[in-house]
Amino acid sequence: MITYTKEEILPSSVISKNFGSVLNKLRQKKLRKVAVIRNNKMEAVIIPIKEYEDIKQAVEYYEQLEIYNNVKDRMKDSLEKTIPIENISEELEINKVEL
Repeated sequence: MITYTKEEILPSSVISKNFGSVLNKLRQKKLRKVAVIRNNKMEAVIIPIKEYEDIKQAVEYYEQLEIYNNVKDRMKDSLEKTIPIENISEELEINKVEL
């Protein structure tokens, strides 16, 4: 669970009136993130662009790793399920050339 300091939780009305100031505090690292609340519910989080890009890159890396592992598992499965051509030709009672 992500925790927020009191300064990091702001109503959307305050953010809209002081947007430039909020961005400056993020840029100057006076705030690490800002949780936007509306109707007493957290609706969004504002973070610096560099942090967003790092998160996005990590997600893309994880997705690529997941795809790689899926392909590797499927290749392993297909190798285990491979039937030698000799077995197929014997079962069908034809030689390899006819096959």
